[in-house]
Amino acid sequence: MRRLVALLSAPALLALAAVVTVAGCRGTPRDPDVILLVVDTLRAQSMSVYGYDRDTTPNLEAFADDAVTYEKAISPGTWTVPAHASLLTGRWPSFHGAERVVGDRLLALPIDPGVPTLAEVLSREDWRTGAFVANTTYLSSVLGFARGFRTYWENHPLLRADGILKEAAAWLAAEPGKSFLFVNVLDPHEPYEPPPPFDTRFPGRDPSLGGSLDPLRNGTPLTPAIVAHLVSQYDGEIAFTDEELGKFFAELKKQGRYDSSLIFVTADHGELLGEHGLAGHGLEPFEPLVRVPLLVKYPGNTAGGTRIARRVSTMAIFATVFHALGIALPEGTQAVPVNLPQPVLVEDIDPAGRRVRAAYEGTQKLVEARTRDGNVESALYDLETDPIETQPRDGKGSTLQAALDAFTSLPRPVNPAPRQVIDAKQAAKPRQLGSVE
Repeated sequence: MRRLVALLSAPALLALAAVVTVAGCRGTPRDPDVILLVVDTLRAQSMSVYGYDRDTTPNLEAFADDAVTYEKAISPGTWTVPAHASLLTGRWPSFHGAERVVGDRLLALPIDPGVPTLAEVLSREDWRTGAFVANTTYLSSVLGFARGFRTYWENHPLLRADGILKEAAAWLAAEPGKSFLFVNVLDPHEPYEPPPPFDTRFPGRDPSLGGSLDPLRNGTPLTPAIVAHLVSQYDGEIAFTDEELGKFFAELKKQGRYDSSLIFVTADHGELLGEHGLAGHGLEPFEPLVRVPLLVKYPGNTAGGTRIARRVSTMAIFATVFHALGIALPEGTQAVPVNLPQPVLVEDIDPAGRRVRAAYEGTQKLVEARTRDGNVESALYDLETDPIETQPRDGKGSTLQAALDAFTSLPRPVNPAPRQVIDAKQAAKPRQLGSVE
């Protein structure tokens, strides 16, 4: 990976912004709580903390006063399974093995059993480990996500953010010792059905339309009214989730755990809401789908209010935890602490079975799709002059192409995990997950 880091590191990337070395900060507790909050399907561009013109995330804006906000955080995956697995293993999707089964857009393989997870390592280091997941279909224990967690709360009726966060806070309060808590909140995921009053919080709602993206998938003419309705409900889900996160932070303060904790707020992926004629996720890695929030509150609220414009990968969360706690990274880790230069990549197997990758360097973004018979399609974008990615150029001969070729040529481990798979079509859930991952 050293060669790849060198290839993907532009001169601007080498100029570090505010370097935060948590383990060496004066007054930082030796063994802080670690709290990883993942809001499923939350795109950064729909959050007021990232400049959105609707007031969708006032509580996260307040949280940002205590945290470092990364303005260009990129998820390593385009849907739940590979993205979450990268967060919890510090490896790119093709290295941890939890990816889409080629030939079936709804099936996934488990995390490679030989790849250590964040919870496994912290559990061995005597952290109490607990996870509360709303997306029980794709964060199932059968896919390896429960490994290392002494408490893995997945066998429950699918709950909204208020229920999940309430249970998570109660788990924290039950024991004063050092804890690692992972929470997955699902509300911004389709179907968009925010509870009152959030369903009418933003203009555009049409009561005759539901919360499904199917009208954008099945050939229904994409009218401004349909898009406005769906966006209003998606934004309502975000605002509801934000309010519940605010209550959760207040509970942490009440427990006396907030200031001393290392807290991450991020998403596994974003969402396409009609951009490029696409809807949902698990699709082509356009910016609304892969640019996600990343806010890091360090113990003692060190560097609170800082905003970092440098592009980073959310996979850095894995390495940042170990750096902060002074624990050696597991062998084979590819993640780099968030305050250091790092490659920024996206990987996926798309619904058509193609291997899709994206790489970034400065303002440049290269997207490449390879079929199993060797055909390659690629597009190079300049995100400064073409932020909505409508003017692709040929990337052959570019530095990014060389970097992506080098990454592609790296040997991959063979995932020996048995093909225990989750089928979203067969999973009976009180609240349907919709037809995307």
